[in-house]
Amino acid sequence: MLPIISRFPPFGKRFFRLVRKLIGSCHFQHFWRVVMALASMHGRHSLNRMQDLFKNRRTRQAIADFLKKAAWDAPEVLRQQALDMLKQLGCRPGDTVRLLLDDTQKRKRGKKMDALKKIFLHAEKVYGTGHTMVAAALVFRGVVIPFHVSLWAPKSFCKASQRRPNPDDRIVFRKLTELGADAIDAAPVPDGVKCITLFDAYYLCPTVTRACQRNGFRYVGVAKKNRLFAPDGRPCDKRRLSQYGKNVLRREGRSVKVREKKHRLAERVGRLSKLGRVKLVFSRRPNETCWIALATDETRWSASTVLSHYLNRWGIEVFFKMSKQYLGLGDYQLLRYRGIERYLCLVLIAYLLLTHLALCGLDAQAKRGKKELRLPSIPLLQETLRRKLLEDVIDSLAVGKRYRSAARKIKEVFQP
Repeated sequence: MLPIISRFPPFGKRFFRLVRKLIGSCHFQHFWRVVMALASMHGRHSLNRMQDLFKNRRTRQAIADFLKKAAWDAPEVLRQQALDMLKQLGCRPGDTVRLLLDDTQKRKRGKKMDALKKIFLHAEKVYGTGHTMVAAALVFRGVVIPFHVSLWAPKSFCKASQRRPNPDDRIVFRKLTELGADAIDAAPVPDGVKCITLFDAYYLCPTVTRACQRNGFRYVGVAKKNRLFAPDGRPCDKRRLSQYGKNVLRREGRSVKVREKKHRLAERVGRLSKLGRVKLVFSRRPNETCWIALATDETRWSASTVLSHYLNRWGIEVFFKMSKQYLGLGDYQLLRYRGIERYLCLVLIAYLLLTHLALCGLDAQAKRGKKELRLPSIPLLQETLRRKLLEDVIDSLAVGKRYRSAARKIKEVFQP
């Protein structure tokens, strides 16, 4: 059961304490309601359902205007919320965080939405019209903290948007790799904290790696097998990874246990095409023929260390799945680019709200120190949020004498 969101819940004061200063009290009334709705609703996350959840205190048009026209900086709010959560987890100078970078796609059947493009949908293995989103998240103590999301726009749309009267609606064309570099530049990593960037083969390019070097981050990424590699001492002897990696694994691979699973690993240091000097780690699971080549600019790491770092990248895939399935990452019904991107930011903030509730639980509070935390799943956290909202509604009934006895009986019914 979804309780009506009528007043600001007391348990949200800690999480929303910075937002009011960033966007102002007027926009804040829309902000916290939309975030609570995105985090608590199940099924399709439509504006009509939000309006019903707010008991018509915020109309569908008012919510849409808040997303499209209101003057507030959604990416900065998301970034500050992520930084606050990183501090809440006890991140200190000298600690290591991992930055996950990836993109996801969403098929849209609308015809008038901004930035639509015919793309190849990898999940469905078909071509279709839709959007591509680039997202980035930090991982600390096993907790995924999303801090950036941007909507990719095709060059034709960006060129047409330059004729719009509102300067905020004029979009500058950026490649996916450039959006990834922007996300790295926007990473809320405190001073003195070490950061390791993890990405797949598409983002292993000079644009992204230069952003890592510019910010002092190390990186680990997958190298495509059609790239050329020259081992140290043989600068003119360039080899294609498709054959070179297989031969190195066959001749010099050794079995190593990484995170309780065996892998056959081999390593080489040399110059990779377009990137310069890197360490390559070739990895293959036992009884499997497929293998991957991991490239890193930290040549002092062992092969097992490089693989152990890269295995953390799976966290962003789980984040995408949970956000699409339970938080409505692709359920937006907005036409304008600005409104869609703000909606995506609010979905990520809703994810942070659920993570905040998990961290405030007794189990998480008991696990102090630097150990990794195992938080409940998103569906369980949504149930917790709905229960808290229902308790807040019952408590509001108990304020006056008229409904005090009724509120007490309702609370007895809903007690576990």
